[in-house]
Amino acid sequence: MTTEGASEFPPLDGAADLSRATQVQQGEVLADSRNWAGFALMFFGVLATAVAFLALWLHQPTLGLVGAILAAVGLVGGTALIVLERRRRTTMTTDIDEPIVWRPAGPPRY
Repeated sequence: MTTEGASEFPPLDGAADLSRATQVQQGEVLADSRNWAGFALMFFGVLATAVAFLALWLHQPTLGLVGAILAAVGLVGGTALIVLERRRRTTMTTDIDEPIVWRPAGPPRY
């Protein structure tokens, strides 16, 4: 049996609909697979930071400079990817100015 839309029952007591929270919930940013590219880029930026510190500690300034540049690109690029995706997502959800109106659900169409 299939229906064309969601057949839901309106809240009878006028309570808030907790299943459709408009704010970011705990762990939502990390669970969204669209943010994984940004997190991976940030991870490689942290690794490049460690390589840069290790290279400078071992008196290898050229490798340290390359590691520092890669670290900056990774950390700034990863942060930018996450921020831009979050901004895109919030503009998609806040474009709706009218509230959700409950419509009576009819019988499913076959």
